[in-house]
Amino acid sequence: MIQNNQELEATLERIDRFQKQVAKLKEFETNPRNYELSAGGFLAEIDRMILEVEEYLLIHSSGLIKMTTGADHIKMDDVLFNLSMWRGWGLSSQAVHL
Repeated sequence: MIQNNQELEATLERIDRFQKQVAKLKEFETNPRNYELSAGGFLAEIDRMILEVEEYLLIHSSGLIKMTTGADHIKMDDVLFNLSMWRGWGLSSQAVHL
């Protein structure tokens, strides 16, 4: 479970690395079954980490400055998070320090 913003940023970076690895596998693996076997673990771990991020953000929602329905970004403790990665695979996570 994510305990603080430093762990949150590390998790978002890890999600980004895993997404890039899955994209590379998709690019080079021509056999769909082999791709499924190769990428399955990465995709499961990405899903698990996303759930952790969502849980952390919900628990610490009092620190959110602005979050509206359909928002693509939230600001928390001077870090701007891009939430679009949860709306579609292949988009990288982004955290921008303000």
